[in-house]
Amino acid sequence: MKCESHLNCGSGEKTLFIVDGYPIKECISCGHRYTTIDDLKNHVKQVYSDDYFFDGKAGYPNYIKEKDLLIKAGKRYAQIISKFTKPGRLLDVGCAAGFIMKGFKEAGWDCDGIEPNETMASYGRSEMNLNIFTTSLEEFKANSKYDLICLIEVIGHFHDLQKATNNISTLLSEGGHVLIESWNMNSIVAKLLGKRWHEYSPPSVLNWFSDSTLSQLFEKIGFQFIAKGYPQKQINVEHAMALLEEKLPRFVFKEQLFNSTISFAGKLTVNYPLHDLKWYLFRKRSSVPTVQVNN
Repeated sequence: MKCESHLNCGSGEKTLFIVDGYPIKECISCGHRYTTIDDLKNHVKQVYSDDYFFDGKAGYPNYIKEKDLLIKAGKRYAQIISKFTKPGRLLDVGCAAGFIMKGFKEAGWDCDGIEPNETMASYGRSEMNLNIFTTSLEEFKANSKYDLICLIEVIGHFHDLQKATNNISTLLSEGGHVLIESWNMNSIVAKLLGKRWHEYSPPSVLNWFSDSTLSQLFEKIGFQFIAKGYPQKQINVEHAMALLEEKLPRFVFKEQLFNSTISFAGKLTVNYPLHDLKWYLFRKRSSVPTVQVNN
């Protein structure tokens, strides 16, 4: 079989392992990892239903409870971006209820968001007073350009990666930036856990990246790497336990252990301890030299 990844390099592929019936493939040449799905027409509606935001497992036990954490995350990213550009027009892709976008708005950005789940988009419009379109990036069109496009834990979810990234290039002004928060498949944690790494969760996640493959993707469509770092991510304990419960094998008293932990500490927040999540900044048609920012 030939590589079906975003680079269309035409090289051979190999199947690394199977997760929930989905083959996790890797291109022999470009190194990109991905899986394929059959039902593209109904994929977004089925995967990003309300269950994704309220039923735990590979999604969230209750997305709304993480409101304050995500607004703070938006403010932190706005501060990082301020080192490279001033506030302008922002598009937050897969913005859910718009909490991260709210952090950017409070930092002076003029924000739009897109979110395929109507419950989340409606909440953001009515409760957060944000401008959110109910659609996917693959289908979104705009009458004017953006200065910054945010893909926070989103890029691995695109069902048509080529169409999505081409649309990023179309929507972004020349010299504009794209901010990505993505899981690193070459991290020590990912390598140690193998197929049990929490990010191997198809059909929600369909693509997996490293520093190298992500750079290849954006260089191909005319972007230059600018900076990267580790986010100061905080996570709700209930959310963390839901991810662990989904991936860990069954063992005696597993359900009781997880339920008691959530009951005791579920409302607490902790700093995310693993270095398998990174942020990246790319600029469209830029000659700005690359820098490393430690955050």
